Amino acid sequence: MYKTIPLREIAHSRSGEKGNSCMVSVIAYEAEDYALLREQVTVQAVRKLYGSIAKSYIVRHEVPTIGALNFVMDEVLEGGRSRTLAFEESGKALSSLMLTLPVQVPERYVGRSQRARPVTIQPAAEVGRSVRLGSATAWSRDRFEPARDLVERGRLDYICFETMSEVTMSAAQVARVDGDVQSVAYDPYLVDRLAPILAECKAKGIRIISNQGWLDPEGAARRVKELAEALGIADLKVAAVSGGILTDRVADMELKYLETGKPVADTRADIVSAEVYLGCEGIVRALREQADVVLTTRVADAALYLGPLAHEFGWRLDDHAKMARGMVVGHLMECGAQLSGGYFADPGYKDVPDLANLGNPIAEVSEDGIVLSKLPGSGGLLSPATCKEQLLYEVGDPARYLGPDCITNFGAVTFSQSGPDEVAVHVGPDVGSPRTGTLKALVGLREGYMTEEMVIFAGPGATERARMTEALLRKRFEAIGLRPRELRFDYLGVNGVHREASPPPTSASYEVILRVALKTADRAEADKLRKEIDPLAVNGVAGTGKWATSAVGSRVRSVIGLSSCLVPRELVQTKVSVY
Repeated sequence: MYKTIPLREIAHSRSGEKGNSCMVSVIAYEAEDYALLREQVTVQAVRKLYGSIAKSYIVRHEVPTIGALNFVMDEVLEGGRSRTLAFEESGKALSSLMLTLPVQVPERYVGRSQRARPVTIQPAAEVGRSVRLGSATAWSRDRFEPARDLVERGRLDYICFETMSEVTMSAAQVARVDGDVQSVAYDPYLVDRLAPILAECKAKGIRIISNQGWLDPEGAARRVKELAEALGIADLKVAAVSGGILTDRVADMELKYLETGKPVADTRADIVSAEVYLGCEGIVRALREQADVVLTTRVADAALYLGPLAHEFGWRLDDHAKMARGMVVGHLMECGAQLSGGYFADPGYKDVPDLANLGNPIAEVSEDGIVLSKLPGSGGLLSPATCKEQLLYEVGDPARYLGPDCITNFGAVTFSQSGPDEVAVHVGPDVGSPRTGTLKALVGLREGYMTEEMVIFAGPGATERARMTEALLRKRFEAIGLRPRELRFDYLGVNGVHREASPPPTSASYEVILRVALKTADRAEADKLRKEIDPLAVNGVAGTGKWATSAVGSRVRSVIGLSSCLVPRELVQTKVSVY
């Protein structure tokens, strides 16, 4: 006899995005359930679940070493985070839909919510000389406190700040295009993050590695030198790693976009940025120059950790086995607290203690071993399960994770609990392959303007009144001759996150927010939206609340779409400047 239960009872999931694709991992809680995943969590089942938002191919990758499947869904993000009109623009919330997938199990099967969860400890082997790296941040607006804690108590050799994502650079370009005179071309939190720790790092010999240089690593390095002088640190050496900005010449390189196959040169007039993902070479060179602080432009996230390891152990940059081993460490560490219980908690299924005081991860790496931990007494959870989710996070084919320094086989990686909040990482001999002859570049393109407004309804008939308002607005848009390139209406609380794949509501909603978003060719056309939303205060349906938003002025912003291409390595020269 069999029964049907949601996938959530046998597996956990995490999702993320790269460009227009969403990656969703499915990881069995128990090794014996992996066979069930392989049999029932098929491409066909996933396509049916995601419905019309899965507009192109779906590929399933199997990772038996950790009992996982990894799905890549193309074109599920409506053009990617920098382009989509969807309310939830990333792919990060799509894993919760995956967990609703119905699966059949034996009648006596005990699901995760009812199962005991013993922890098996396998002490890690003794290691030789090791290097300790702490992860201070995972993105530009991450918490500030962990850096101080790591410096004070982490016994670190290096502290790393990862503050960049694909959309970070796009957002920086939007600010510049829209005339934000307050913005700088490097991370605006650069001083706020480094000022509290700079003197102590220098005193303890902890070296700082960060990609906070963004579009201007030299300017960032000079700013840190000014900060050091203000703090009385006279001998601080700061290095800037640059060379990947190709904005002025990418259209002349005879390249084609990966997404469309069209020549980059055809979009010459619309290009506002082009940045290559550099590898760890510049970081290694800067450390050889005795830099205390290394600030980079766009590099592969994992390179922030790979660079110090290659420097400390003297790895050749063409030794793909060792480079891949360092990539495993870097990929696990780059998302900070996601490894130590952040973005993991699911009450009753994945419990995380003291989530308000997460301890960021520390990697202790030797030539023979890798051990992940966090500060004693800090909140969070570091377990094989948290590591498995991070290993597959935003990965396409786990067996061929392409990076600027090597190709990494994450299928060669396993984990064991070696102590409380301590995990040993085991890396097989087939973990690495030689790097490719090209580097990935992201090209930012002017693609018009985008804006959104919201109207709030509550009480009896909230959904009906929201739908009436949609009909009213559609008629008004026709009357004023609005010409959107794209227009969408969402009902937040009903279908704002999973969009057309959302299941139908089972009861009337007490509150509904009608969201209207559009994309236009010019700013004046986008401004028409607010001019129709504001009058709803006296021209709309009954019981309308907080029409538009509390913000004054226009909410229109430029759209800088991101497309990718491959650049021959010989056309990119990494530069290191020391201050």
